[in-house]
Amino acid sequence: MGGQILIVDDERDIRQLLSDMLSLEGHEVTEACNGSEALERLRKASFDLVVTDVRMPSLGGVELLRRVREASPSTEVIVATAYAELETAIECMRAGAFDLLRKPFKLQELFSCVSRALEKRRFNVSTDLVRLSQALFEQNALEQLPRAIVESVRSFMSADAVLLALPDTDGKLQVAHAHGLADEKESALGLSLGERMVRLLHQDQTPAVLGPLGGDWRFKDFQELPPEVSALLLPLTAGERLLGVLVVLRRSETRPLSRGELDRASLLSSHAVLALENGRMAGQLSASERMASMGLVAAGISHEINNPASFVLSNLSYIQEGLATLGRSLNPELDGRPAGTGPVWGPREQEEFESVLQAVSEAHEGTRRICEIVRDMRALSRMDDAATGWFELNEAIRSALRITRAETTPAATVIVDLAEGLHVRGSPSRVSQIFSNLLINAAQALADWKGPRREIRVSSHRVGDRALVEVADTGPGIAPEHLSRVFQPFFTTKGMTTGTGLGLSISRDIVRRLGGDIEVQSERGVGTVFTVSLPARPAEGT
Repeated sequence: MGGQILIVDDERDIRQLLSDMLSLEGHEVTEACNGSEALERLRKASFDLVVTDVRMPSLGGVELLRRVREASPSTEVIVATAYAELETAIECMRAGAFDLLRKPFKLQELFSCVSRALEKRRFNVSTDLVRLSQALFEQNALEQLPRAIVESVRSFMSADAVLLALPDTDGKLQVAHAHGLADEKESALGLSLGERMVRLLHQDQTPAVLGPLGGDWRFKDFQELPPEVSALLLPLTAGERLLGVLVVLRRSETRPLSRGELDRASLLSSHAVLALENGRMAGQLSASERMASMGLVAAGISHEINNPASFVLSNLSYIQEGLATLGRSLNPELDGRPAGTGPVWGPREQEEFESVLQAVSEAHEGTRRICEIVRDMRALSRMDDAATGWFELNEAIRSALRITRAETTPAATVIVDLAEGLHVRGSPSRVSQIFSNLLINAAQALADWKGPRREIRVSSHRVGDRALVEVADTGPGIAPEHLSRVFQPFFTTKGMTTGTGLGLSISRDIVRRLGGDIEVQSERGVGTVFTVSLPARPAEGT
């Protein structure tokens, strides 16, 4: 594999000879006639290897070696000299030279030395990358991941400051972590650069380099970068999805960031993308596991509740019938018998009896509703796909309404308008899950909504051979940039503490397996409508 090599020698013929020979070996070679010119070359580009003469006017090879090691510690340096004094050799080795070559060169010795130096350079880069990547992927505390990314990039790029900005639920960039920023002004500069890069992503996702060595054409009108500061902007994307932006700053006038360092930066940014995706997936997997555990617990609890609830319901029915019979026997007027044929209650006794009878009736109704909810929870926990016959669609909708009543009632007025006679094929529990997810989403959208109306409307009707169900809310609506992504797995605008981004994706999968489809329409400040379309059983006579 070829390398980027800088040849430094005050003798033109030697420079030309080395350049020609190394170019034939597949290396990209740049020349400098003295140490000062070499430093200028190093300021504008990155090199894997510097091959320098020892004795040169103005700036000798040993001093150039020290300057290279300070400015770019990962760049290897081979020192060539016709004066192989022991003292010079010791001085070069102490300053960090990879090797010392004696002039005149032996070609095989030169090629071998260059090859070994480049191999060491690649090995060191790979080792650093592996070490930093391990630090990212071994980060168990997900909230500390942005810090680990910033510190890794800062070390790997020898940067003065690094800022990692991540999008919030509205897509606006927020500083997740930063290190080395001089002040709030520099922090605002980094965030401003990141926001500009995000706006340009739909045109071009390539990184940008800005600074004294020239700017990116996409930032030609950006005037806020101080003259001594260079910046490298790395968009972190997974496909079309923005994960964040890394802003790398270097304040060194002697070695500003250059396009030659993009390869190193791109390597690390790809690892940062993987780390962010792994962290996001780990968090979502944890949430999914919690949901699965909650489902198992709910199934167990519903089983345990079912028997005593049924027992209480049976006894309340018995008490209700017994009280009615007792009332008729103690008050003939209640049984239609003429007055005077038995004891007659006074108004107070009559009122107390009716109050007790009403309380028992309400307790009976409440217990009946508990039994219905338990039945629905057990059906949802089974998630059976075996039931593929026709069933009444409205029953699945009413089941979802009962299950989600605790969420929907405090949030909004629920209006139900269901057409009768709609039958669809599939599993009632699966279909009920679809509408449970839609109702909970509507309730959460309205929970903190300060709009004039807080309503959830559920309606069903037939259109041709399809059964259509609409779940609409009068909430804040969905942002246009999020509308096309609401059915993507793990996409959520609620944050991991409220949502996992799985509900709508699962609902769409269920609908499509049943031969249907689900669509969404939304307008900011007006509300959102989800429409579920399912194949309906043909009406009689058609």
